Amino acid sequence: MNGSENLFIPLPLTPGAEGVYLRSLCGADEMMIEDTGTKNLISLLEKLMHAGAEANKVRAAQIVTADRDRLLAALYISLYGAKVESTVTCKKCEEKFDLDFSLHALLKHFGHSTTPFSENGKYELEPGLSFRLPTGEDEIQINGFTGAEAEKKLLERCLLEGNAETDSERVQLKMEELAPVLSMHMQAICPECSHDQEVQFDMQSFFLQN
Repeated sequence: MNGSENLFIPLPLTPGAEGVYLRSLCGADEMMIEDTGTKNLISLLEKLMHAGAEANKVRAAQIVTADRDRLLAALYISLYGAKVESTVTCKKCEEKFDLDFSLHALLKHFGHSTTPFSENGKYELEPGLSFRLPTGEDEIQINGFTGAEAEKKLLERCLLEGNAETDSERVQLKMEELAPVLSMHMQAICPECSHDQEVQFDMQSFFLQN
């Protein structure tokens, strides 16, 4: 994708928007990336979405988190290709080794649920128990909380009907089924000492660090 082209990326989980148009990254965009936080990412996406502002029906912060991860994967593929290459330091012998995989394979592995997408963003588990999917706005609002407290605050924001205390596990499991984010632990074997270890991959962190 060159600088004169806009890339259209579908947003099947985000209510009110079939997708968004993004322009390509430029040097000024890369210089504004200060960290891997969601607020920084939202600011970057707003700039990239501005080129297609008339066609874009949603703001970057309103994009469902799982859609945003797939948007980042599609943008990365358009710029650099699908191959992900990383250097890992062995946790046992501390030697460095290379690890690579395909974003196409990752996207296939984390395919969307077969449950029909909701046009208004509301998902009902049963009468009196419904929720919406988390967005960048939600992530920004719970910034400063960590671990279980962050999960609790996020659920409280996304729960439309129900009890946050008693229904949290069911709702979280359904959210993960409907809209898995592109974050995973992979097994990697050190070629030097054969130590088998877990390596974490997170789409947002990877994109902003590269």
